[in-house]
Amino acid sequence: MNLKNRFQNVRASLQTLEENDWWIKIRKLVVTGMLLVVIYYSANSVAAYLSAPRLDMTMSPLAGAVAVAVVAAERREMVSTVTYTGTVIPKSVVKVFPRIEGWLEEILIDVGDVVKKGQVLIRLDKQELLTTRAERQAHRVFTRREFQRDARLVKEGAIAQSEADRSRMMFEEARAKAQQINTLLSYTEVTSPIDGLVTDRVKLINPGELVHPTTHLLDLADTKQMRVQVKVAEKDLPHIHVGTKTTVRLPSLPVPDHTILAEVSTVFPQLDSRTRTSTVEILVENPKGLIRADMYAIVDLVLAHKADALAVPRQAILQVDGESVVFTTDTVVAMKQPVRLGMSSHDMVEVVEGINEGDLVITKGARGLTDFQEVAVVSGF
Repeated sequence: MNLKNRFQNVRASLQTLEENDWWIKIRKLVVTGMLLVVIYYSANSVAAYLSAPRLDMTMSPLAGAVAVAVVAAERREMVSTVTYTGTVIPKSVVKVFPRIEGWLEEILIDVGDVVKKGQVLIRLDKQELLTTRAERQAHRVFTRREFQRDARLVKEGAIAQSEADRSRMMFEEARAKAQQINTLLSYTEVTSPIDGLVTDRVKLINPGELVHPTTHLLDLADTKQMRVQVKVAEKDLPHIHVGTKTTVRLPSLPVPDHTILAEVSTVFPQLDSRTRTSTVEILVENPKGLIRADMYAIVDLVLAHKADALAVPRQAILQVDGESVVFTTDTVVAMKQPVRLGMSSHDMVEVVEGINEGDLVITKGARGLTDFQEVAVVSGF
């Protein structure tokens, strides 16, 4: 009995081994098949890559066509601009001085205040002038009576005309002195000559201080409009004049206030002898008061504009033996065309002479080409 059981156990073990060996064979077949598929597709990919036209290499005519990308020359609007950086200043700045000597009595404004033309900014003490005015008014009244009496006596023949003339002269002098005091009294109120903003208090002014006509008190600025000043190179100045279109960008301001379309308002005629630049000003509106003095500005100046220029991408232009050329194609061979260039705008260049509208111009793969070399136009690049 034991022998029979052992025989059955050995038989079961042999059967298990046979089954495991069969499973291993199946697994090996599956793995081998998968490897063959991978190798097949990899070989096809490599072959396709090696046989495809390449834009980053130039092939000799004997080796085959050179892969190129093309665009059609087209007419379009072109704007040629130049960019400069600039600084913002107020349209006008007024330095405020007292017109007479006097003691400060009252200061009615401070830095940052918005003021109107004619508004009182500072008052000076006027007591001494009031006393003088009273004296001169009394003297004027007295001399007027003297003049009126002498004029009557002249008519009666009691005095000579010369005495009456002397009385008249004294009256006119007294009247002028009285008017002078009234003028000086008006100067005790320092008023604003413009609508503007108090931008600076030049010195710490306090009530009780003695000031003179040479004492610089305040600075006022007209900020409804601001001037953007840029230093323009000598080579660009012939293209810039009053009315030239500009775009002023103020990076520190929020959208949409940071970009302003404007025009050149002033071109200074004198060049700086050191930098060979001249100042160009653009006057911009400042209705919200957001634009401040000394802000940094980026200014695009329009040097030229054409509504119907024949243009090609800048990368199509090559320099060969000192002349500008492009390569055109009929989709079979490349043809070298000398061209005369006009204005440029960002990535486009105007072609004044050498090609026609609709010509296929090579933009990629042209470097190293020769005239009538075979090409293959590749799309999607």
